[in-house]
Amino acid sequence: MNVAIFVRVSTLDQKNNTDSVETHIQRGKMYAQSREWNVIKIYNLAGVSGKSTINHKQTLKMFDDIVSGKVKGIIISSLSRLARNTSELLEYSKFFEEHNASLISINESLDTSTSGGKFFYTLLSALSTYEREITYERQIASLNYRRKQGKFTGGMVSYGYKIVNAEVVINEEEAPLRRLIYDLFLEHQRMTTVAHELNNRGYLTRKGKPWSDSTVRRLLKNTDAKGIRKCNYRDQLSKDNPSGIKPQSEWQYLPCPALISEEKWDEVNAIIRENEKGSVFKQPLNKRVHLFTGYLKCENGHKMSIKSKSFRYTCKECKYGINKDDLEEVFLTRINQFLISDEELSEYNKSNNEELQLKSDNIEFAKLELSKLESKLEKLIDLNVNGEIPTKGFSKHYEPIFVRKENLETNIKDLETEYELLKQAKSSFKVIATKSINFYKNWHNLERSEKRYIVESVTNEIIFNNKTIVFKLKQIAPLSVLELTANGQQRGIM
Repeated sequence: MNVAIFVRVSTLDQKNNTDSVETHIQRGKMYAQSREWNVIKIYNLAGVSGKSTINHKQTLKMFDDIVSGKVKGIIISSLSRLARNTSELLEYSKFFEEHNASLISINESLDTSTSGGKFFYTLLSALSTYEREITYERQIASLNYRRKQGKFTGGMVSYGYKIVNAEVVINEEEAPLRRLIYDLFLEHQRMTTVAHELNNRGYLTRKGKPWSDSTVRRLLKNTDAKGIRKCNYRDQLSKDNPSGIKPQSEWQYLPCPALISEEKWDEVNAIIRENEKGSVFKQPLNKRVHLFTGYLKCENGHKMSIKSKSFRYTCKECKYGINKDDLEEVFLTRINQFLISDEELSEYNKSNNEELQLKSDNIEFAKLELSKLESKLEKLIDLNVNGEIPTKGFSKHYEPIFVRKENLETNIKDLETEYELLKQAKSSFKVIATKSINFYKNWHNLERSEKRYIVESVTNEIIFNNKTIVFKLKQIAPLSVLELTANGQQRGIM
């Protein structure tokens, strides 16, 4: 009888050297020789999962040979090598029966040409599937237990994190850049600008690609940065679930080390939500806008603006406003209050120290990246010298890395300059404060563009609730507010 050997060995078995295609082929040939059968073909499905084999091209060739009568029997080492689910195993059995061909399993001493073999085949098929399902259930139970324990259960962790001993921990090499992304967004409030700034400084993503606004958005909105990791939210892709996202009720949230404060995360994402309410693209502010446009908001977060031929910033939704000249005077009062307040100066010094530490971390991170790039360049040169990279294609590999290296070197110089300026500002702050007081006394003699530049330089946000104004100034804690009396005069409140 002309027979063929059907071989399927998993990738894992091959990798661990616990099984091989050659072993199964030799075993099948010896079995055929003992029965005086002729082995005329071998169907090799090396590396194919046993979950489904019936539509594999090697299987289809086997079916064609059986239909044409070239092959009268198929030898396999065990049923599990043919398939691992009952439906497919029974489908195989039906096919062999319809075409009067035999299925011979060496391990199970099975021959489907006999009635006993058919019954045993069906029984073993059911047991094989049962064993697989039990294993799967155990795996799921183990995963659920690990999730409850806060252990990592697979997948990728976002930029700024890594896995150590099945625990999500901070990646100290990536963390400074992840934090910088939040700071840059608070400064520019635009994803594209942040991505452009990162690329200009020579930074790349974990995959070695330039930063994009979508990558920046994904990281900014990821809750892991504030210490809450979302997991168990992905499922297999299917026709019913093309996105592969589970129902939100099945999502789990586990604690992880935080990269930034919850307050900073909330502030960033509040800006994102506000931006998403408007148009997809927003024009940047120009220097002809009013002094506080884009910074003044009502207590409900609505931006306040000045209509044409009007002298008041108004909120369309809340229906109240404030005279633009009054706000300008209040702003000056707030700046002067900062400059003469010991408590606020102390808070500023604290913020200045934090800013110095952040700049120092950024410099250290940039230098580490620079060292990696220099190492890559040296390896490329060595490969070229040894003839492993031809001179003709050398520049294709070398130039992109060299450009990134130059950008990083420029960025490091800029960061070091900023760091030195911050140190100088800290050491001579009292002198600067005194000069600033004189400067703001001369405020009314400044050009409108100069005033706007100062507002942009020192202001994060101004909140107005029709009575009280709260200023959130850059590197200055909002320790005090200013209240307007009924006649519009200012009254300080601590």
